Amino acid sequence: MPYYSVHKRAPTTPLTTTQEHLKTALIATGEPWTPTWHSLLLLDPTYFAAYTRLRSAALQKPHHLPRKTQELLLLALDASVTHLHDHGIQAHTTAAVHAGATREEILETLELVSVLGVHAVTVGMPLLQEVLAERGESIEALTAVTPQQEKLKEEFRQQRGYYSPSWDAVVALSPEFFEAYTAFSAVPFKHGSHNHLEPKVKELIFVAIDAATTHLYAPGLKIHMRNAMQCGATKEKVMEVLELAAGMGVVSVLRGVEALGEELEPRK
Repeated sequence: MPYYSVHKRAPTTPLTTTQEHLKTALIATGEPWTPTWHSLLLLDPTYFAAYTRLRSAALQKPHHLPRKTQELLLLALDASVTHLHDHGIQAHTTAAVHAGATREEILETLELVSVLGVHAVTVGMPLLQEVLAERGESIEALTAVTPQQEKLKEEFRQQRGYYSPSWDAVVALSPEFFEAYTAFSAVPFKHGSHNHLEPKVKELIFVAIDAATTHLYAPGLKIHMRNAMQCGATKEKVMEVLELAAGMGVVSVLRGVEALGEELEPRK
């Protein structure tokens, strides 16, 4: 997963022949070359080579996901509300277009990612139920099923293609919110005006943002892994999404290299 420099001036130190080979190997994975990568290569070529190998393992498999799908997944990871990496959003938008993605497909990816905020509810609701039980308050109303609730569940199932029992308490306690969320989250699935990405890709995007190091939402991750495989994704494709997400950690080094360069520059 690429991360990009905000340096205004590129390093002037030339690369050795070995370092040039490492640079070429990184660029071959689709990573745009930046002053920060140049600085990191000079500072620690061993780490640079190890990251290039890690990135290549995810992106250059014999039967990997299409390049366009990879870029949309990387865009989803960087655009996630738990990450919001501006430079990555710009770079992966550009790369996705170059790989053949349409404006509609990119916008749809972002709209899919925008549902992540609802995990405030899906994480909070079970805890609320626990607190109610601790207080001795009845939670039977949160488990009973009325005809109206069944209708809301069916609407969700029809528009999203699945329904998880984890929503039951939300449907019971706040049917108005659940109905509004159903409409909100279903926009990228509407035939005609939307629904440009195939169902498998949509589910892989959900896998990516739930697996992201900045989120790690295990309940949703399992649901969307299951959905993705029901839509035709193989275990290898799901694993590839996890591998793409694993590259997020490199930002710690790259952001630090930028700060280190700014700190040392005045001393030269």
